[in-house]
Amino acid sequence: MNDQEQGKLNQEVTQSNKAKEILENTLFQESFEKLKNLYSTSLLNTGSNEGETREKLWLAYQVLNKVEQHFKEILETGKLASKQLEDFRTQIKNKKF
Repeated sequence: MNDQEQGKLNQEVTQSNKAKEILENTLFQESFEKLKNLYSTSLLNTGSNEGETREKLWLAYQVLNKVEQHFKEILETGKLASKQLEDFRTQIKNKKF
């Protein structure tokens, strides 16, 4: 593994740690739950002639889920990067002995 690859993995670990902080943040969690509830309740309460409103609410709900999923993907990528770095360090340590 070269320095550039290590740098990329370290960057992924750093981003993962930031994503974890965000996902575990109470304000973030409460905000997402509040918005999900708002969008889903509003969506279910639209009238039969409010197709455009329904579409916008559905889209807003989906975007919210995509944002949350993106943070989770960053978190998982960082976990894999951390494992790769750990394996690399173990491999180097074992070569020294």
